[in-house]
Amino acid sequence: MHSSTLLRRGILLMIAGSCVFAANDAFSKLALAQIPPSQILAVRGVIAISVLLAVLGWKGEAPMLRYALDWRVLLRGATEAVVAVLFITAIVSMSIGDATAIVQIAPLATMAAAVMFFGSRINWKEWVAVGIGFVGVTLIIKPGTSAFDSMALLPLAAALLMAFRDFVTGRIGTHVPTLVVTFTTAGIGMLIGFAGSAVEEWHALDLTTLGYLLAGSVSLIGGHMLTIAAFRGNDPAVIAPFRYVSVLCAVGLSAGLFNALPDLVSIGGMALIMAAGLYSMSQHRPAPRVKVDLVPKPVALDTLPDEPRKAA
Repeated sequence: MHSSTLLRRGILLMIAGSCVFAANDAFSKLALAQIPPSQILAVRGVIAISVLLAVLGWKGEAPMLRYALDWRVLLRGATEAVVAVLFITAIVSMSIGDATAIVQIAPLATMAAAVMFFGSRINWKEWVAVGIGFVGVTLIIKPGTSAFDSMALLPLAAALLMAFRDFVTGRIGTHVPTLVVTFTTAGIGMLIGFAGSAVEEWHALDLTTLGYLLAGSVSLIGGHMLTIAAFRGNDPAVIAPFRYVSVLCAVGLSAGLFNALPDLVSIGGMALIMAAGLYSMSQHRPAPRVKVDLVPKPVALDTLPDEPRKAA
């Protein structure tokens, strides 16, 4: 496949995956009107595990499930499961647009953590981008005002955990299939959900709520598959910025399904977060390769200066 065609395909896949993830959040919020977060995690986990087992069996990768017990896979799965708990709990009272925008601070938090804990270096302009991103979060959360909702701190905590998750993910061996990592995450989320039944009252599922949970499980798996496929054979620095489409999709779904439009201050915060993230990604984009011909091309005699041509 031609590189430009592959790039266009990757961009479209990332846009589609981001919108599918936004749809998954919308399905979760619809289900929250009937059942508590722990029940969503438990039921969605059961459905996701069933689908993943079927896919692993179909691909002949079921024996690879032994890697689910790798401590890095378990730590990554546990972190991702806690992120899901925080995010789902937050959207009980928050709009999915605001919550989605806040978690987009994760790449900037990852960059800052790499400097503070792993000795990486970034220039002052990138530090300014990190600061601008957190200013954007502040505009959405609005601390110290009557509009402040403590629930808004949950997606911020989720974003910081996502930064930690990314470091752990980078230490998982390439021999571990992505489906196994996803399976472990779904399993741990399911267990957390069942544990939550001790403190939250569960309710009988009607067909509509069950449909939301089924759609949420399928969209969650589909979003992972689309975004993973988007990066295959492409430069991550080119593909990753299109992840911010999820904010636009979330805002649109929030307005259309829940009649929740962000105010102008929140819109300004979203713009700052996305601008800071896009800038930081552009700074880490590798320089284009310059093709150098090691074998000199033959030169026509009639292009030589007069004296050398006469000598020839």
